[in-house]
Amino acid sequence: MEIGVDLVDISEFEGKYLDDKRFIEKIFTETEIQYCMSRAYPAQHFAARFAAKEAVIKAVYQKFPLINYNEIEVTNDKSGRPYVKLLFHDGDDINMKISLSHSKHSAIAFVVLET
Repeated sequence: MEIGVDLVDISEFEGKYLDDKRFIEKIFTETEIQYCMSRAYPAQHFAARFAAKEAVIKAVYQKFPLINYNEIEVTNDKSGRPYVKLLFHDGDDINMKISLSHSKHSAIAFVVLET
């Protein structure tokens, strides 16, 4: 079992990053961009997904040490629960659970990986 956690300051996404289309497209998948931009306060959702990607990288480092941000996709199931897809891997040999949360100022992600 491996774990990963990350905390992000939402203010970093309130202009500086959101205004940088190249950064957004380098880090996030098109599905993530569409989801975040459809929300009333996109910065919170981008920050939470960025924290999730950092947490995933920490959790999977032993198995996948050279993973890129845009190879990780954080989406939601029909009930709204977040889940992670590793776009380069079929996922049959790993079980990953993720929890996301945010306040007005911070976003956090926690990942547990079972292999």
